[in-house]
Amino acid sequence: MHRYPERIVCLASEIPGILAELGALDRVVGISAYTTYPEEALNIPTVSGFQHGSVDRIMGPQPDLVILTSTVQLKLAAGLAERGASILHLNPHRLEDLFGNVRLLGATVGEAHRAESLVRRLQGEVDAVRQASQSLKRRPRVYFEEWMDPLIAGVGWVSDLIDAAGGIDIFRERALRGRLARDRVVAPEEWIAAQPDIIFASWCGKPFELDQMQARSQADQVPALQTGRIFEVDGTVLECGIRLVDRLQDMARIIREAVS
Repeated sequence: MHRYPERIVCLASEIPGILAELGALDRVVGISAYTTYPEEALNIPTVSGFQHGSVDRIMGPQPDLVILTSTVQLKLAAGLAERGASILHLNPHRLEDLFGNVRLLGATVGEAHRAESLVRRLQGEVDAVRQASQSLKRRPRVYFEEWMDPLIAGVGWVSDLIDAAGGIDIFRERALRGRLARDRVVAPEEWIAAQPDIIFASWCGKPFELDQMQARSQADQVPALQTGRIFEVDGTVLECGIRLVDRLQDMARIIREAVS
């Protein structure tokens, strides 16, 4: 009997990227349809979506471990548990949770040393960006929009990225306490009153529509729209995986250019 799992299904799209860094991608036998990286993972059979999926299809490759994430996948996890699947269900909320999950995955697949090296690298890159942001002339006010109807502000790790990049998340308190999307709903008048200097948007897989934002009541009163500082962010910003470091660098560059 193998001590560590040998047939892993990843229903969280960020997990194959982490496992690849740990040298364990060859153990993955099924992925989510939303998986976009690494490129070599895209040859692995797709067995499910994100919120909904067929338990029969997921169990088809005979996994000895299924990895899920967030409360959105609770029903899917329950169905798999009823079928006797071994489950690792992650529930990240803050940027720090990324590092903890890397360590947990490393221990799970028997690659704890690689995991610790990866954590040190990721933390070092985050710290470098945070240090560089200390020299900014000012910290601009930033609004991150995760959804448009209703308006939903970014999750905790997105707020942490904004902070590290040198911005002030206008809804940081809401982001830090709101694990669930419904806890981060923004009233139409709130984002106007908050007067963000920069807007980042990533609409959960739906392309961002600038015209839709511009057409909102009183949107022309928002500094970010007046200056054109509205930016669509790659969807990996909504996945608590290693690509968060790339999104942090994107945000930091935009913030630095805005205040220089």
